[in-house]
Amino acid sequence: MMIIINIIMVSTSLSFSECFSARSYLNGNAGTYELTLHLLPFERLNKITSENLCKMYLPGKPVVTQLHFDDISFPRPGEDEVSFEYKFNAEIQISFQLSETDYLHIADKQHAMFELWYDVNLVKVNGSVNSIEHTRFNGTGCFKRAEMEYTIYGDIDITVVPSNCKVALDANLEVYLEFQEGETNQQIPILPCTFGCQANEYQLSSTSFEDVKLYRVKKATADAAKLQSFFKHFVDNRLLPVSMNLRYKTNGLNSVISRQFDNKTAKDTWGCTSDPHLLLATTLNPNNMFVQFRDSLTNKMTCDTQNTTQVRVDDYVMDGSTSTRLQRTVGLEQFNQQIGVTFDVSPELTRLRNGFSADTMSLIVVSYLDAAGEILWEILYFDVACLGCVAKATMHIHEDQTCISYLFDSKDQCVGQFIPANGKNTLGVFYKENGVTHQLGFYRFHYDLNYSILNQEHCFRCEDYVDGSYEKQTCVENQELTKIKLKSNTIGFGVISKYESIILETVVSEYRTIFMPLIAAVVSVLAGVIFLSAMFSKLK
Repeated sequence: MMIIINIIMVSTSLSFSECFSARSYLNGNAGTYELTLHLLPFERLNKITSENLCKMYLPGKPVVTQLHFDDISFPRPGEDEVSFEYKFNAEIQISFQLSETDYLHIADKQHAMFELWYDVNLVKVNGSVNSIEHTRFNGTGCFKRAEMEYTIYGDIDITVVPSNCKVALDANLEVYLEFQEGETNQQIPILPCTFGCQANEYQLSSTSFEDVKLYRVKKATADAAKLQSFFKHFVDNRLLPVSMNLRYKTNGLNSVISRQFDNKTAKDTWGCTSDPHLLLATTLNPNNMFVQFRDSLTNKMTCDTQNTTQVRVDDYVMDGSTSTRLQRTVGLEQFNQQIGVTFDVSPELTRLRNGFSADTMSLIVVSYLDAAGEILWEILYFDVACLGCVAKATMHIHEDQTCISYLFDSKDQCVGQFIPANGKNTLGVFYKENGVTHQLGFYRFHYDLNYSILNQEHCFRCEDYVDGSYEKQTCVENQELTKIKLKSNTIGFGVISKYESIILETVVSEYRTIFMPLIAAVVSVLAGVIFLSAMFSKLK
């Protein structure tokens, strides 16, 4: 009877042994003393019949794992067991945290075994790792800086500032872009340049490692499916971890240099380099979050927008280890008429503002889309987020001037802030009709804004207007149009500068005319004249 049970268990073990590929490998991080076992799925797993035990019994089940070297095993006896949840036909990564002493002990070993205990009849499966790699160098040691510049769904250029590292540019060197796809790390090879190479571009020649300043993923020669997958994941999450890696052999062992990118930018394929719209800013106001094209009167690009029909704005605000993503899509015509893009107040924005610090960062992506929703071109900009302090603002339109009344937030971060007198500011006035935004003109002005004075008012006249920025021919005509529109539309306005940005689309705006007070005064004067005449008649 015992012999029969053993035969069944051996047969079951053989079935389970086909769950993973013989190419599975082990990676070690010399900086953190961590070993990662990469269990790759068996190559023909999806072609095996549904009777395969890997598919029938294991998904969702825990699997206990051990690593064995010739004289040591992990986890050590008495330590907590290491386990993972099986996923059918997917790469699985299991981490083992070692002490510095243990890591140095196994760093030069070239062979290792793994042992898996399945939670099905306590079946045990043994396997050997195909290779052992060690990340011996922190990427900072070999690259002072690394930046990624991409053409959406096209080439990816990686510019670096290299340090003195002993890396041979030969046929054994593997260079690749790595990104995370679910729980799997995908790699896109970066091939040496063979035609039309730049002087400092990666190629197999007598060029030394320190001379290479450019690595390039070319769409024409890259794995199309992997490149498409990268951009899909990158568009879905602009904070996607992406790194450049160099794998090479030293003393018979694989070593890997891995470097995360310091910056990511979109290649200027539309020739917009000098456009002010390439500078973006995020301001967290008490009542909204405002994304602006810094110090610009409109969102309209000065370069060709080609077949764009709509614009999508993504803003990732990062505070510490967490990030909040906000997204809004606007038709091109409406987008061009607006000043920046406003996100209404929400619990997420309130939390971000309450927890604001000088380290709060913002990653803004402005994507220009065609009718099918495909990205034609985009701007990607990373910068420190700003803290807006205007809690409420009201616009008053008089006969000969326009005034803005400010109420400032009394938060500690706001009190004591000061805008220098030479700081440029722009006041834009607009209204919406049938869902379309129309401009009613812009003021350009300078003023001292002291946040310790919570209530302030600033007024502007026609001489402060920006020529040609309004619907009518002259400022006076435009002011008359504004008064008319106030009767049937909500007038909105925005104030933008390098220091403070706020857009209010539903504000308490009012037209204060001086005609009614004058009429009242005339009536009072006439009444006084009649009264005095009557008194004078009586005296006679």
